[in-house]
Order: sequence, then structure tokens, then C-alpha cells
Amino acid sequence: MNFKMKASKISIKGVVQGVGFRPFVYRLAIKHQLNGYIQNTPDGVEVVVNTQNTQLFIDALKANLPPLASIQYIKQQPIKAPVLGEGFQIYQTKTGSSETRIPADVVICQGCLTELFDKESRYYLYPFISCTNCGPRYSTVVSLPYDRAATTFDDFTLCNDCKKAYQNPGDRRYHAQTTACKACGPQLSVLFCDIVKAVQQGQIVALKGNGGFRLIVDAKNKKAVQRLRDRKKRPHKPFALMALNVSSITSYAPVSDKEAELLQSVARPIVLLDACRDRLPDSLAPGLNQLGFMLPQSPVEYLLFYYLLGQPTGSQWFGDANDIVLVATSANFSGGSIIAKNDDAYTLLPQIADLIVTDNRQIAMKCDDSIVQSGKSSTSIIRRAKGYVPDIINLGEKLPGVLGTGGLLKNTFCFIKDNHAYLSQYLGDMDRQENIDYFHHAFNHFKKLFGVDFKAVACDLHPDFYTTAFAQSLDVPVYPIQHHKAHAASVMAEHHLDEKVLAVVLDGYGLGEDKSACGGELFVYKPEEYDFTLCGQLSPMQYFSGDKVQREPWRMALALARQFDLPIPDSIFEMPLAGQFNQLLQGVKTIPMTTSCGRLFDGVSSLLAVCHINTYEAQAAMQLQSKVKKIFTDKHLCAINKENQLEIGQLLKAVLNAKQQRGVAYASGLFHGSFAYALYRWIEQQSQKTGSDKVILSGGCFQNKYLLSTLCEYLQAAGFKVYLPKTLPFNDGGISLGQAWLAGKKIQQEQLCV
Repeated sequence: MNFKMKASKISIKGVVQGVGFRPFVYRLAIKHQLNGYIQNTPDGVEVVVNTQNTQLFIDALKANLPPLASIQYIKQQPIKAPVLGEGFQIYQTKTGSSETRIPADVVICQGCLTELFDKESRYYLYPFISCTNCGPRYSTVVSLPYDRAATTFDDFTLCNDCKKAYQNPGDRRYHAQTTACKACGPQLSVLFCDIVKAVQQGQIVALKGNGGFRLIVDAKNKKAVQRLRDRKKRPHKPFALMALNVSSITSYAPVSDKEAELLQSVARPIVLLDACRDRLPDSLAPGLNQLGFMLPQSPVEYLLFYYLLGQPTGSQWFGDANDIVLVATSANFSGGSIIAKNDDAYTLLPQIADLIVTDNRQIAMKCDDSIVQSGKSSTSIIRRAKGYVPDIINLGEKLPGVLGTGGLLKNTFCFIKDNHAYLSQYLGDMDRQENIDYFHHAFNHFKKLFGVDFKAVACDLHPDFYTTAFAQSLDVPVYPIQHHKAHAASVMAEHHLDEKVLAVVLDGYGLGEDKSACGGELFVYKPEEYDFTLCGQLSPMQYFSGDKVQREPWRMALALARQFDLPIPDSIFEMPLAGQFNQLLQGVKTIPMTTSCGRLFDGVSSLLAVCHINTYEAQAAMQLQSKVKKIFTDKHLCAINKENQLEIGQLLKAVLNAKQQRGVAYASGLFHGSFAYALYRWIEQQSQKTGSDKVILSGGCFQNKYLLSTLCEYLQAAGFKVYLPKTLPFNDGGISLGQAWLAGKKIQQEQLCV
């Protein structure tokens, strides 16, 4: 073999497999008259070309990427290669340990959508049409590198027509690993005419999607919605809704330009919108003034609307407004993970669904719908799952390999590998066996897909969390990280911060380093110590009955009333045991205390007779937020004591007095506005002591759009630089990254000291 020829090797990492990258490079190389080849490798792709026009070729490559592709790293180096033959070739994939990035599941592209409803297309009305620019990815991948044999579509042998397209570099489906047609691909178990008939008759349909089964119901059928609530044992938690397009949503909720952009993005998340509630049943989101809408993502979902609309002709109907709104909620029992296997669907879902619609493909990794909210200050991710996972988070620095196991609620895990964080999808609460099983399945899947390894593990400080026990079961050093420090650290990791920063974390519960029940803390991060120092808390509040207080806000209300001598609404005494409260306290020697902001919001909600019982997490706080019509602020209600604790007694008395004089809406607006101002003054005072003008805000309570936007307005007007979660939730879905990042920094410090 002749090795005398000079050539250029171009190594590329990023999202470059499963996105049509090889045929794109092939066509580009032909255009630039380059000889050589491209090959998938465990690290990404490798391109070898003769040196003529190489830089022009690279510039064009970076400027014209396929829609789903992204480049993280590109390196060119001269090499001596075998004599390259005429033309450009696509070589067979190299195998080995993988560092490749793969895209998330994405919405059907315009090309496939057009073919789906083109009577002349061989993909006409085929529910599983896809190409290199669209379709399921993460949910199908069994292993890497990304080839058809490593996906669940390997079960389907390509027909001659599909094989020709798959092998033609000039075709949009060249090496599209999920390509198939009605002659060779997956099939639905039920005809669309029968699915539509069931929906129109008010039945509950369990319909399999890319990430798992959804329960579909006509959202305007009150009896059907209530039947779904009863069967799913979900009395109040809001249901997600699906409409065909943004035009159809605007009849039910105003949609801003940013919200429209989110709704129509390739991730297709559920977007929380302020609702006009007069046209839809209140039972869709009882007590709330927001509705969560999403648009169709898959061909199956577009076909569902097509048949519900009576099989319209042409393509104008894609954008025309219509009055069809569907409940499209995860197929699970309250608190459990989404069901994705056909056998599980047939075994479990008859308790809920009247019709179960499966297909004969496997889902390699189930994934729930993501939820986002656009506010004045930022776009917040509420649940990071389908459409966003497995996108990698760039840390901006190389850290030791660490695993973060997360906490108890809304859990995720996170691997740090060099300068990247690999964060799992939302896995649910780790107090149910099915969710724990899901945790293990996803954990093993991530290790296999991305070749991640770890030399240490970080976990929550709480000894009774399953994720803590799991961390301790691994044969590596364990770094317990306080819950709210992990919240703050996750924001630092996202923003590449490594300097003195203030952090306010407002949350429901986290075990403090002094074993107290925390949830409202002010920290300062000291880079020389790689740690956060607690410098302030909310003033401690009494609470009773342990964990019951989280489910029964009336207990928190009575505790606040007792502590601050507040009037108690009559409706509280309708709660079981409330009338015997004083008797329950007899013999109690030590009353527990908490600094939890979540419990404060619960207590205020109950004191204002908004919500006394939480049937889902944060229900009382969400309903309290929904009462706000306008924000009001009384700056005189702020009080900070000598221990740097934010006092709340004066604020509570003023809010309850406001309810008596001006009603619940005004009282709720006063509470949100005045509490936000108190937080601002607290931060400002600490800033003067520390000299830092940078502030992190994190914790589940900042999902409250009024609290967040009002506080941010005060801080930004005063010149503070405010850092919020970008690609992670404010809630506990982001703490695994914070755990891993903070442990990684501590390990670096330990290594320097050796």
C-alpha cells in the first residue's frame, strides 16, 4: 500500500450520528471535488480528504449543518494516507468504546409531513414515517455507534424500496436508521377510524408514542375527563393538553411569540400558558389559571388530528385553527413512571383505558414529555425529559469522573465526564419501586451508551433517601452534599461560575447540615474552599405531624397561627382532626422548626382558605399563585433580625388583614410582592457585607412566576447579575448535576493538596 500521499484528517465530535451527517459531508465533498472518505467512529466521525480545497470544505461544513447536527469539536491535521481513489466514499462504522453524542427524539420534519399526506407518496398515511432530519432517536438506541443494528428498528428488515433509499447518499433517508414504510415497518394495532370513534364517544384511549403510552381523551367532554381522573386516581393534578397548532390554542390561552417558539420547537414540550378558562372544563386544571399545551410531535399524533377533522384535503389544514383539544397525559398511575412496554400496557392499563393502541416496535428508553414555562425573566424548564435528553451540558472545565445520584423527588442522576455532564431524563419520585426500577434501567443505559465511568459518587445528605443508599452501595468514595448547596451548585456548573457568589435557595425540604428541616437559605460561595457557607435563613417556623404537613397544609396554617397569633379561617376546622389540634399538642415537649419556603407558601395558602390539602406536590402554592391578579408591595413588611434571618410574622399579619379588607386576590398579590421585596433587601444587605454583586436563584419555589419575576426586577434594577437555571429545572430535577459538580471540585482540591 502506498502511504506517500499527503492528506488531511478531520476529526469531528458532537451530534453527528443519526442526523444525516455522513450524506451531508458526502455531497459537500463531491461539490468541492475532494477525494477521500467519511466514517463513523466511537468518538464521532472521521473525514479523510486530499488537501485541495480543504479549508473551504471545512468552512462550508460548519456553516451548513443538517438541522439536527451540532459540532462540539473539530480538528484538522495533516497525515500520510493511502492513495485515495477517485471520488468520495462512506466507509463502514468503526466500533469501540463510545463518546458519541446522539440527538433527542424530535418532531416530524416538513418533508415527511408533506409525504405523510401525499396520496402519490409510498409513505401516505404511514404512522412511522421518518428520515435523517426527524423522528425518534434516543428512545430507539440500544447501543452506539448509531447504526440500524444498534436500534430497536433492527427488528424490521427493509423492503427493496426502503433499502434503495437507505443506500443512496443522495436520498434524505440515506442511513436513516429509523426509516421504514407500510411494507416493512412497524404497524399500529388499531385502525385510526376506530381510535377516532372511541375519542368522539368519550372513551379513554391509551395510545403508544415514541417515549411511552399517553392517555387520550376529548378535553371538552366533562364526563370523560372526570372518568379519567377517577380511574387514574388523580383528583386535582392538571392534565396536559394537545392541539394541532398555535392558532387553535389561542382560543383557550393567549400565546406570546416566545411561547409560540417553544410550542413549535423540535423538542415539542408542554408549555404552561395563562388560560382563558371559560371554554374548557375547570376539571382539566382545578383551581389553577394555567393550562399546559403541546403540539403533535409524531406522525401518529398528526394522523389522529387528521382523522378527527374528517380527513381534510391539501395542506392548509396544518395551520388552520380548529376547536379540537385533547387531554394527552402520561399513561401511568398517579406517582408512577410512564408505561412503555406492550405487555405492561395490556396488563395495567385496562384499569384506566377503554381502548389500548400498541405497535410492534420496542422502546429502548422510555421518556416522559418535557414541561417548560416562559416568564418575564427567563424560560424555565419544569421537567427535563423528551426532546431535551440526552443533550449534554458543557461545564467549561475538565472535572474528575463523578456520579450524582440526586435526591427523592423529581429525580435525575448525572455523570460528569471530563468537561461534560450527562444528565438523565426525569425519573420520578424515588419512593416507589417502579420508579426505582426505572432509575436502574436508565443508569445502566447511560453507562452503556456514553461510556461514562466514575471514581466517586455524590448523594444527598439525607440518610434515608434511596439514592443515598444506592450511592453507598457502590465501591467508590461517597461525597454527601447538602440538598440546597446542590441546588446552587447546579446553577454554577451551568454558568461556568467559579468565584464569590451569593445564592438564595427556596425549596420545600432539604436536610440541613445541623439535621434541621431547611428550605429557605442564603449562601455565599467561597471559591478558595470549593463550598457554600450558610449566612442566612428564613426565620424558623413551627410545624407539626412530620411528613403529614407536606400533604396537609392546614397543619402548617395552624402552626403559623399558633406561633404568630393569627386568625384561623373557619374552613380549616372542617378538616379531620383540626378541631382536636390543641389536644394533639398536649404532651409535646419539643416543637419542631423548619425554614422551608415551600411550607410557608402552603401555610399562607391554607390561611387564606385557598387550599387545605395537597393531592399533588405544590398544589397549595400553585393555587395561591393562581389567585394573583396584580402584584402589590409593602416595603415596610421587610424585617431582618440580628441572626440574618428573614422575619415573616409581620408579613403574615398584613396578608391576612388584607384578605379581610380587600379579598384573597389582593392578599395573594401582596404576599408575593412583599415577600419578593424582602428577599431583595436580604440579598442587598448580604452583598454589602461580601462585596459580591452576583446572585444565584434556585429551588422549586422559584417556579412561581410572580415571585421570580418580581425579585429579578428588583435585583436587576439595582445592578445585580442574576443567574438562573438555563437547561435544568429550578426543582430537584437539577440537583444531581450540582452534587456531581461540587464533589468534582472537592476532589480536585484534595488532589492538589496531596
